[in-house]
Amino acid sequence: MTDYTNFLKAKIKIVHRAGLDIDESDLHPSALPHQRDAIRWALRVGRALIAMSFGLGKTHVQIEIARLVAEKVGGKFLIVCPLGVRHQFTEEDGPRLGIHFQYVRTNDEVAAAESPYLITNYERIRDGNIDPAQFAGISLDEGSVLRSLGSKTQDTFKRLCADVPYRFVCTATPSPNEYREMIYYADFLDHMDIGQALTRWFKRDPNKAGNLQLHPHHARAFWIWVASWALFVNKPSDLGYSDDGYELPPLNVHWH
Repeated sequence: MTDYTNFLKAKIKIVHRAGLDIDESDLHPSALPHQRDAIRWALRVGRALIAMSFGLGKTHVQIEIARLVAEKVGGKFLIVCPLGVRHQFTEEDGPRLGIHFQYVRTNDEVAAAESPYLITNYERIRDGNIDPAQFAGISLDEGSVLRSLGSKTQDTFKRLCADVPYRFVCTATPSPNEYREMIYYADFLDHMDIGQALTRWFKRDPNKAGNLQLHPHHARAFWIWVASWALFVNKPSDLGYSDDGYELPPLNVHWH
C-alpha cells in the first residue's frame, strides 16, 4: 500500500524550485511581513506569478526581486510595464528603496545604461526594439495587459523571454475562474505549455464555445500545481498577518 501511495504522489504535478534562497536580513527594512514572504518565496521558485491585490505592494516586491537578482546573480534586470505606471518605479518606490531605474527604448540604450535596473514598456519588447535574452531577470508588471495586446503578442513574449533565467509576472489577483489567463502565465514561466495544460486539466463546455471547465476529479491536483508557482494574496491575513491599515471602513450608500 505504501508503494502505491508513493506512486500516486509521484504523479502529482508540481514545480521544483530552482531559484535563490534569500535570508530575511538581505531584505530592505521597510518591507512589510507579507511582502517579505512574497519576495523570498518568488525568488526561491525562480519563475513565479505574484498575484497581489491593489495596495499590497507589488511594486516594492518587484524592486526588491530586481535588486536581489542583480546582486546575487549578476547582470541586468528588466521591468516591463505600461507607460502609465512607470513613475511608480522611477519616481516613487525606486528612490525610496535606493534603486535607480533607467528607462530604455533600444538595445543600444540597454548596453549604454549606467544602472543594472532597467524599465521599458510592452511595445518595445513586442516590436523587437529590446531583446530580453540579455537580462538575468525580467518582471512583467500589470501582466494582465498582455490579454488586451492579443495572442500574437503573448506568443512573442513567450518566445523572446524563453532564455531569461528569472521570470516573474505581477498583477492584481486574477479571478479564480480566469483559467486561460493562468494557463498563459504558466506557459510564459515555462511550467507547462498551453496545449498540455488544456489537455491535462480541462474539458470543453458544450454550452458555451471557448469556455473552459476544470475536470472535477482533477481540481485538487490542479490547484496544488498552481500553488507551486503562483502566489495569490487578497490581504495580509491570507499569509497569517494583521490586516490593520488594509481594512476599509463600512461602505455607506446614500440614494438620491
